[in-house]
This record gives sequence, structure tokens and C-alpha cells, in this order.
Amino acid sequence: MKMQDIKTLITSGTIILAVALYIIFGRSPAQEKDTTSTDQNGAISIEHVEEKTGNQRFDVDYIKAYDGDTIQATINGKKQKIRLLMVDTPEMNYNKGEAQPYAKDARDYTIKLLEHAKKIEAVYDVGPETDNYDRLLAYVFIDDVMLQESLLKEGLAAVRFIHKPNNTFEDEFRDIQQDAEKEKLNIWSHQNYFQKDGFHPEVLK
Repeated sequence: MKMQDIKTLITSGTIILAVALYIIFGRSPAQEKDTTSTDQNGAISIEHVEEKTGNQRFDVDYIKAYDGDTIQATINGKKQKIRLLMVDTPEMNYNKGEAQPYAKDARDYTIKLLEHAKKIEAVYDVGPETDNYDRLLAYVFIDDVMLQESLLKEGLAAVRFIHKPNNTFEDEFRDIQQDAEKEKLNIWSHQNYFQKDGFHPEVLK
């Protein structure tokens, strides 16, 4: 058999194999789903956030939580407030009246995770690193699990305060929220409690 005939057979075999894989699995090897964006539980991984934003993680030493979405921490020896990007939890309303429904649940949930954490890290998005109140804007990870994602899954937070370009994971957040809405978890157990402009405790009365 000539060398050219062997090459032709190899090429034909490769094509046949690719077609067979496509028929069986519905995709070619090159189209296999990229699993580097999520961990084994399907959560958004910190490595993926670093890759998508181009920013590196930094260590966070937890001090306290004000609300479910705002904490105080020490970063590089300096006390800072961190506001979780793109999520909103009900307000505690310190010195301004009663806490909104599920505010304590969200705050206590955040505190529990942070107090029992072995490591806490954060990553900035591609836009401004602070807001108008000098709070750091970041994705916070507790033992490699994103806090925003955990709050959304529990129905203790809603997707809000979207300010481009700090919205790299907006679509993923909305998908997570949609699942919590379908299950009517916590804030989603009351119709119209959360609206575009925030939480409306009056609908629960």
C-alpha cells in the first residue's frame, strides 16, 4: 500500500470517528462543554471570575456584616466596607425603623457563612472598584463558593444595581434568581415584595 493511500485512510477514519461522536453525543470533541467556568457543583468558580475579569483574588479578613449584602473587613491591614456586586438584600434599617422582612435572615445567613469560613477571598469586576460611598465592589468567595450566588440560591437576595461594565456575571445571576423565584424561596414567597425599585414591605401587611 502506498504512503498516500495510508494517509487517505487515516484522514477518512478521523472524519468517520468525528461523525460518529457527533451522532452519539450531539457534539464534536471540539464542541465539548467547557467546564472550567464552574466547579463540580455547577457553581461559578473563582478561577473563572479571575479569567473573565482579568483581576486576581485578594484575601479578606472578616469583621462584621451590616446587611446580607454589605460587610466590613480588613484588607491589606486596612478596614474596608465591601458591597456585594449586583445583589440586593432587604435592609436592616438601623436607627430608621423596623428591619425589612427577611433582612435579619439574609444578614444572619451571611454572618454564619463568614464566621465559619476557613478562607475568604474577593475579586473585582472590570469596572470601578468602589461606589459613591467608598465601599469596595467585589465578588466575595467563602471557601471557594461565591457569596452572591449562595444568597441568590436561598432566595435571600435579588439581582439589582446593575452598572456596566461591572456586570460580567449578570446573566448567570439572573438564572440563579429565576430558580429561586420558581421555588418561591423566602423573598419570592410573597408576590411583588421585590420590585424594580427595591423591596416593598407594605405588600406583606
